[in-house]
Amino acid sequence: MEINDALILAYTNTKFHIFIPEISIEIGKRNEELDALIKKDGQVEWAYITAYNPFSDVLSDKENLQRHAELISKISDYKFYEGEGVGEDPTWKPERSILIVGITKNEAISLGREFEQNAIVYGKINEVPELIILK
Repeated sequence: MEINDALILAYTNTKFHIFIPEISIEIGKRNEELDALIKKDGQVEWAYITAYNPFSDVLSDKENLQRHAELISKISDYKFYEGEGVGEDPTWKPERSILIVGITKNEAISLGREFEQNAIVYGKINEVPELIILK
């Protein structure tokens, strides 16, 4: 799918949830709970990445779960938290995702590109989460 302003807006308005502990990340909004979690893990930066639906082309649940498992195997050296990205469009299924703690911005961008994503979310403690367009 071609990345356009509507798609960027959809990504920007997505809520990026972590299951345990329950935290919701939003683009451009500082999150003290998230900062505390990252600090507790002894890190200063993080990324939120999915392997679902490469380039926003919808895959089957089975294919997406296989991609998710592959993403988890790639980040096994990092502390991470499972979650899902939930957009405003009710026709778009939530996408299983991972909050990766301690990953650098460049490493996160490379991982997002490896999993054929249009964008990732990246942040540092005491800063607002940012949407990084990869295409």
